[in-house]
Amino acid sequence: MGLIKSLSQVLWQLLCIVFGLLVHSNQVLAIDLQPGEIRAPKPDSNVLMLSYQQSERGDRYLDGDKQAGRPEIHTSQLQVRVGHSFEVAEYPALWYVQTPIGYVHPEGSLSKQQGDSGVGDTTFLLAFWPYTNHESKTYFATGAYLTIPTGSYDHERTFNAGQNRYVAALQAAYQAPLIGNLNWMAAFDTAWFGENDAFGAQRKTLSQAAMHTTQIGLQYILNTRYSVGATYFYTAGGETRVDEVRRNDRAELQRYQMTAAANFSFGRITLQYGADIKTNNGFIEDCRYILRYTKVF
Repeated sequence: MGLIKSLSQVLWQLLCIVFGLLVHSNQVLAIDLQPGEIRAPKPDSNVLMLSYQQSERGDRYLDGDKQAGRPEIHTSQLQVRVGHSFEVAEYPALWYVQTPIGYVHPEGSLSKQQGDSGVGDTTFLLAFWPYTNHESKTYFATGAYLTIPTGSYDHERTFNAGQNRYVAALQAAYQAPLIGNLNWMAAFDTAWFGENDAFGAQRKTLSQAAMHTTQIGLQYILNTRYSVGATYFYTAGGETRVDEVRRNDRAELQRYQMTAAANFSFGRITLQYGADIKTNNGFIEDCRYILRYTKVF
């Protein structure tokens, strides 16, 4: 266990250096938190999370106007996450590594486009809790994320499992009881994107402005085993350029997600359903289903 803790501290230092380099470069990422996830973990614990996610996207919008055609985009992926909690100067901290494996299939009026399947981009997280009060169940956490382009990518394809670029993000989150067994949480994150220098058949350079996401959620603890939750997300920014030519595709997205979780002796099972409420640019997500298994040991 001492070796794991030492490796955690080394990883912390290395990723902070890498993040510091990326955040000064010109870099759609939304970092969804799970209900109750802002609670500070016990030190020297390991976590395994397996998530299966299926999503269906439909109509395409441009500046808020629905475009012609009947596009369909079906995606499915299995996300594998492993992590470890530790302490920094007696403050709780956590790191994890997450990699997705799955596919993206364009259908409907997009059926002539080529889809993709395989490994996606890998994400690293370093989270730190500057404030923790277990008695009042109040927590404030920060997180630094780094996504590296390990995923499948071909510039000849319109749809790829990977993005062929680096993404860095910072997030701050707060959680506290609202009344009785009802908790509330709020989080804000900003993502910066590296350049994709092999975008499209002509291998142009794709760049993207920073993107900002705010999420507000409620979690109701039914008993020691069951809980339910609901989260609202608002995302803005992220306009893209191709060879410095603006594409006028700034995101303004609203969506929601419902959660039901159950704790068992073998781990936690979580079921989630969500969809977009409104989007002004891009393909609207009609539905998203998620099944998660989490084990802390």
